[in-house]
Amino acid sequence: MSHLNDPHRLPRTVIPRRYDLSLEPHLDEATFDGSVSIAVDIAHATSEIVMNACELSVSAVSVNGEAATWSIHDETQRLVIACQPLIAESQATVDITFAGTLNDKLRGFYRSTFTDEAGKVHTIATTQMQSTDCRKAFPCFDEPDMKSVFAIDLTIPAGHLAIANGAEKGRETLANGKERVYFADSIPMSTYLVAFVVGPLEATAPVMVNGVALRTVHLPGKGHLADFSLKVGAFALNWFHHYYGIPYPGDKIDMVALPDFAAGAMENFGLITYREILLLVDPSTATQLELQRIANVVSHELAHMWFGDLVTMGWWNGIWLNEAFATFMETAATAAFAPEWDIWTSFSLDRSAAFAVDSLHNTRPVEFPVHAPDDAEGMFDVLTYEKGGSILRMLEQYIGEERFRAGVSHYLKKHSYQNTETNDLWDAIEEIVSRDGGELAPVRRLMDSFIWQPGYPLVSAGVRGNELVLQQCRFTFDNNPDATLWVVPIHVRIGNTDTKVLLEDDEITLPLTDPSAVVVVNAGGHGFYRVSYSNELRSRLSADAIASLNTIERYNLVDDAWNAVVAGNTSASDFIDLAQGFVNENELAVWQALAMGLRGVSRLVPDDVLPAFRSSVAAIASPALARLGWEPQANESDLTATLRGLLVSLVAVLGGDTAAQAKCREILAAADKQQIDPELVAAATNVVAATGDAKDYDGFLARFREPSTPQEQIRMLYALAEFDSPELMERTCNLAFSGEVKTQNAPFLLNLCMANRTQGELAWKHVREHWEEANEKFPINTIIRMVDSVKLLNTPLLQADVSSFFSEHPVPQAVKGLQQILERQKVNVDLREREAEALRAKLTN
Repeated sequence: MSHLNDPHRLPRTVIPRRYDLSLEPHLDEATFDGSVSIAVDIAHATSEIVMNACELSVSAVSVNGEAATWSIHDETQRLVIACQPLIAESQATVDITFAGTLNDKLRGFYRSTFTDEAGKVHTIATTQMQSTDCRKAFPCFDEPDMKSVFAIDLTIPAGHLAIANGAEKGRETLANGKERVYFADSIPMSTYLVAFVVGPLEATAPVMVNGVALRTVHLPGKGHLADFSLKVGAFALNWFHHYYGIPYPGDKIDMVALPDFAAGAMENFGLITYREILLLVDPSTATQLELQRIANVVSHELAHMWFGDLVTMGWWNGIWLNEAFATFMETAATAAFAPEWDIWTSFSLDRSAAFAVDSLHNTRPVEFPVHAPDDAEGMFDVLTYEKGGSILRMLEQYIGEERFRAGVSHYLKKHSYQNTETNDLWDAIEEIVSRDGGELAPVRRLMDSFIWQPGYPLVSAGVRGNELVLQQCRFTFDNNPDATLWVVPIHVRIGNTDTKVLLEDDEITLPLTDPSAVVVVNAGGHGFYRVSYSNELRSRLSADAIASLNTIERYNLVDDAWNAVVAGNTSASDFIDLAQGFVNENELAVWQALAMGLRGVSRLVPDDVLPAFRSSVAAIASPALARLGWEPQANESDLTATLRGLLVSLVAVLGGDTAAQAKCREILAAADKQQIDPELVAAATNVVAATGDAKDYDGFLARFREPSTPQEQIRMLYALAEFDSPELMERTCNLAFSGEVKTQNAPFLLNLCMANRTQGELAWKHVREHWEEANEKFPINTIIRMVDSVKLLNTPLLQADVSSFFSEHPVPQAVKGLQQILERQKVNVDLREREAEALRAKLTN
């Protein structure tokens, strides 16, 4: 039949306009039943209606009140209804009665559980529809461009909380004592944004923001942890209103903290769902990075209310723009919320994570054709979020912040309640630039070169006569570039003069009027490319010149240097020498880049010279820690406190300083009795774990089981992976599979276990032996994240073992991701083979 020719796209014969959905979850039985009435428009005369249904039992179907026959095609997840001929350009109503299971896969309409203080287990029924799991909750037209209005009512046990996309507009008590709750109509929206939650939950009092009621919904007794996210949410909601120039298109937003949630958070319109750790927090015990993560995620999801929900991609190939833009906007909003965090600088770390994947031959373009919706699963990675967000930041800095903002606002107003393609945004921005009377920036050409081509440029800077010569080629870890060219917007500082140029061909030249001027390429630091300076230009970057660079520029200098080591363009010994030149550095981001490189070097050092390497790390980091001191000062910045924690970890663990290790034990012991700076507590936790014994392990495990906050629970859980003992590593791996660790967290615990420098091989063997169990228990999208750290197992024998295993055990939902991991493992093996003996020679002289 014609509707089966393309198994991934529904015919456009019948188009939904409105759903009236009634559902009743049976929490104790983990089932639900319901009915849906769908008002549809008939585009072409037809005698069948094709929609989506999966894992549902359908008991009755009627069309315009007439009983109809139906069949469910499991392979294509379709419900095909045979009906009386429907006339083109008419309307019809489709009524369906159905039932289903509240599954434990954290997809569709699923169950989440928690245990109260009395030991009683409670069930919550909640949803996660993206990408194509709405069809598991009710029969629907489950494609993003089939936007509809949704009117929902839920039948619930008395005393339970029920929420949906729209605000509650009424309720009635039924004869059996249950309640039916009715919700206001949603805006026209895609099925993947439909959401509803039922359970023994509590909600904070609403905070009103421009007439919008904002609440946090949480487990009983956790309301005291909701204030920070409400504060961030209220700020961001108001900030986006003004940035976009469009009021929020609804009247309420519930932010829901769920005990079981496979993703980080989900931007369902008016009902945003989160992992507890990303919404609930005690600021007095949380680190700056933990608070920043919450601020980022809350801002990210609220940004989607406009960009993604109000205006939505037409098909899953466009998911990158939704997520990249929300990543860009979360950073902009958090920068406004907490300027003291200097978040555009820390955003550089996220860009480095994207570079790390994009330096591989097995990278992918940011956007690529998506046929099956499952293909979109591979888009939820650092290339979509971090590379996408970074190139948007690069564009904004090139054309100017106000023009960029105006272009985005124009795009949203022009396409409200509609679906778009990527080019619609570039057209809107170009229209604004042109209308502004400015020089027409080739927005589409620039962005297409970074979106549709894999990889990114290495911009080489050199001197030829009295000219600065800039050349581009592709950066790859195997140092084997191809002929790819990008339209690269480059900010160059020559002396005190800043210039913007577009490097479109192999080479471009700029005049050098001062033959000895310091040259900074990627001035400001926001370009999505790496820089390589000629020896002559590098020699001009004296200690004073480096000190005059801004923080991101210094970060880039260190980050580019470490990645030149990985690519074989310079040596690990040279990187240690470079790091020694930063002993007077005082900025967090630069130390984060140094730490990343030094930890990388530690994996290359032969075990017998590890003590000598640790001594050199301690010599590099100890002066900075001494300048800061172990005691936080009154009114010091959040970033200073975060830097202290990083330096403590560097000196005590990577530097092997026994005095620092002892100090960390004192801090952790005292933290139970007095208020200690959270950054020191977090650092001390990692240090004690990395140097601890079975007694310490038991203490951490007890704290995991009886935590005071979600952050403490995760901190203690993940610290278990740091213990350097075969017996304790085995315990941790067993714990991950025991059922005591929630399935949303267990894969990430195992990832950390395999990343352990000395016990990673043991953890890998455990995962390999429990592979089927992992795939049965853990959310499907977390499997590739679980095994990501096998790339750190950098011996030829382990590379062969990993490669052999995955040749027989593919990860079908993340084929490209697995290729990237295996390639990066080979890069790391080659790096160790190349550098180990040279490091031995350096460290023993």
